Amino acid sequence: MQTYDVKSPNIVEFVNVIKLLSHPIRFSIALTLNENGIMNVSKIQESLDLTQSTVSQHISKLREAGIVSADRDGTKIYYSLTSETAKTILKAYGNNN
Repeated sequence: MQTYDVKSPNIVEFVNVIKLLSHPIRFSIALTLNENGIMNVSKIQESLDLTQSTVSQHISKLREAGIVSADRDGTKIYYSLTSETAKTILKAYGNNN
């Protein structure tokens, strides 16, 4: 029988990403970035039909967790999905959809 260390860094990281992506808006933002690559808030907002403040609020949580990274170009900030764990989770969704 396989045993698992419930406190292992891999399990903790995976569970933390799942927790953050468990919100439908954050999950949708991650899906959008995964499919489209680098985007700014306006493009994400447009693709999900959400307000800018809503997208900004949720993307902030994804950034804090290291799931999304940000790069500034002048006055615009561009976001990309950088977490391999998140990409793995999103791939599972794509396989079932």
